[in-house]
Amino acid sequence: MKNERIKRTALALVLLCAALLLGGCAGPVRERAMEDLSDVPVRAPAQAPVSDGAQDKRMLATLYFLSMDGAALCPEVREITAKGGESRAQAALDALLSGADKREMMWPELGEGKPGRMLEVSSGVATVNLPAHARTLDPQTLYAVRMAITNTLTEFPEISYVNVLIGGREEGLDLGATLPVGTMTREENLDVRAQYSRRYEQRLSAHGVSLLTTLYFPSQDGGLLLPQVRSISYAQVSPIEYLYTLLGEIGKGANGALYAREIPAPMDYIEEMPEIVRTEDGYLAIEIRLSSALDDALYASGLTRGIYVAMLSDTLLGFVPGVEGLRISIGSRWLDGIAAQDTPEGKEITFEQGLVTREAFFGYVGAPVTLYAMNEHTSGLMRLQRTIAQEMQSDPRERIAALMRLSHESIFALPERISAQDILAIEMGADMISVNLSDAFADAISKLEPDQERAAVYAMVNTLTEGTDVSKVAFFFDGEQINTLAGELEMRGAFMRNPGMVVD
Repeated sequence: MKNERIKRTALALVLLCAALLLGGCAGPVRERAMEDLSDVPVRAPAQAPVSDGAQDKRMLATLYFLSMDGAALCPEVREITAKGGESRAQAALDALLSGADKREMMWPELGEGKPGRMLEVSSGVATVNLPAHARTLDPQTLYAVRMAITNTLTEFPEISYVNVLIGGREEGLDLGATLPVGTMTREENLDVRAQYSRRYEQRLSAHGVSLLTTLYFPSQDGGLLLPQVRSISYAQVSPIEYLYTLLGEIGKGANGALYAREIPAPMDYIEEMPEIVRTEDGYLAIEIRLSSALDDALYASGLTRGIYVAMLSDTLLGFVPGVEGLRISIGSRWLDGIAAQDTPEGKEITFEQGLVTREAFFGYVGAPVTLYAMNEHTSGLMRLQRTIAQEMQSDPRERIAALMRLSHESIFALPERISAQDILAIEMGADMISVNLSDAFADAISKLEPDQERAAVYAMVNTLTEGTDVSKVAFFFDGEQINTLAGELEMRGAFMRNPGMVVD
């Protein structure tokens, strides 16, 4: 016992001396030199990946189904599986659409539809696109489905707002399609009949209506769209009033650093007041005639026709009820498509029957992603937000590629002498991400200064683990773990996420 007490006392003295050195006048404690560890065997935490992949993840989620009479929502906690790297929101939506398991709950038949293209999530806004067959449901049941989807998705903290479209458009609350449902939020009152009746009465309001509305604006670089939710007052309960009001709201621009600073206001380039018309082919369409001066304004703003028309399409068709598409003319010429040079990606777009739809611009919605780069003033890391395609926001390969693109902005995160081809493979595991990089990648980092090496490695670690359940990253180079790159960091084993390096 006496010997044990002596050992504990000696240990306490050692710890006290270390604390005094760290907190007193002595200089900073240096890390162990790499040669002290070079002969120590470190077991690789995983096999080096040879192709991109992700493990399935099982989790609990609360799904909201309908009571047998459709009068209320019924929550059910169920185990769901996110397959192959899909988001938990997608997994929950798939499970919900597969139907209820319990006898006291039900879920209506929505017809054929592929869930993989039914969900977009960006900036806290989820947009669900149900198949056109959902229009056969009676209005109250359809509203209940919208409530159920909204409550299910807002169980996840990354989603605050939900838009539920039918066949790519806003269906409206009532059979006459006079009142849009708009952007929905979570409802703690699960009484569908009461909620529907309250909304339904708004269609008779002589004082107009205020509704949450999702507007879309070009991103800062003009390459993608980002949503922004606003509470907007409409002076009349009328589709044409919604149209004019929305065009005016778009003209006000967006708030936030990720959005384009200058967006030509649509009403400044209107040649004739927009109308809602029945086309020769029988479609109900919004007709907008814009002057040729719009092209010069777009060029001055660094925007293309493609992103501008996509902004109009996603905003207007996502709110004005019953409308099947847009007909747009610029300089007295009706658009039947967008030329490749007038789109952000350089890909031609064709409009069937000259009708502009949201489907024509599938993939144009982006999402903010948080990146980490070197803070030159402190040699630590700083947080940055950039916009990438929303379907790629959780893709680890795309996140590293986004770090590489920061060099175009003279921001250091990774060396310039590497490219996306140097990312050989990435595997998303249950608790760790394994990254296999090329020998050229290793060589580029080995030529960095020590503070740059540390910043580059932890920029990848923090960026890859941002917003995930994973906190560790293991690096391989051409299939092997190596001792060191620039001589300061031990590269074997796995790196833990390091929020302590962030100095914004």
